[in-house]
Amino acid sequence: MKVFTIADLHLGFAVEKPMDIFGNLWKDHWKKIEKNWNDTVGELDIVLVPGDISWGINFEQAKPDLDFLDSLPGKKYISRGNHDYWWGSLSKVSAFVGSSITVLQRNAVDCGEFILAASKGWNTPVWDGFKPSEDTRLYQRELGRMKIAIEKAILLRASGQKLVYMMHFPPVTEGKPSEFAEYLADAGVSLCIYGHLHGNWSDKVNMVHKGVQYRIASADYLQFKPMEITSEVPN
Repeated sequence: MKVFTIADLHLGFAVEKPMDIFGNLWKDHWKKIEKNWNDTVGELDIVLVPGDISWGINFEQAKPDLDFLDSLPGKKYISRGNHDYWWGSLSKVSAFVGSSITVLQRNAVDCGEFILAASKGWNTPVWDGFKPSEDTRLYQRELGRMKIAIEKAILLRASGQKLVYMMHFPPVTEGKPSEFAEYLADAGVSLCIYGHLHGNWSDKVNMVHKGVQYRIASADYLQFKPMEITSEVPN
């Protein structure tokens, strides 16, 4: 079994959302994802997908995108991004997605080789664009949700088993850690996967803080090819 990750699929088979308005790199990006995924991921492999999966605003619009994801090889673990407007409760989303997809929402699951937990995250005060009047409440809410997910992960964890966390928003910005990063370090998380950032990437998007390895998985950063992280998640 191998482990991969890719975020920000930004699929929109049922909506008018051409992604090439964000640059030629995004032209027919779903075809690149499909080819690279099929060339890379096997049926027994795991793929972590931290958010921004579909542009649909409800289950009906998101269904072709989730069906596409379900049709690709491997076992997928998904969490919510800020553009996943179609997303509902954990039970509703779990009932909606295909059999190869496991939903994470402020919870944790045992992946055998490691424990995986997830939450969405939010804009953090270490980001220059943070707006206290708009972001503080949501930031604090997501800190609370991360605590819940981490507590569940620790309860599932067996001796020697690594903790892996995925969130959509970056917990570190330009090398600066937020409270999210401090929570992850205190919990003993070894790897955090995130997305959300596009176009212009700092050389610090992949970094280590207090023993936690941070890896960005935005699809365009990865050239739309799932990134293998197998060596970073074993017991």
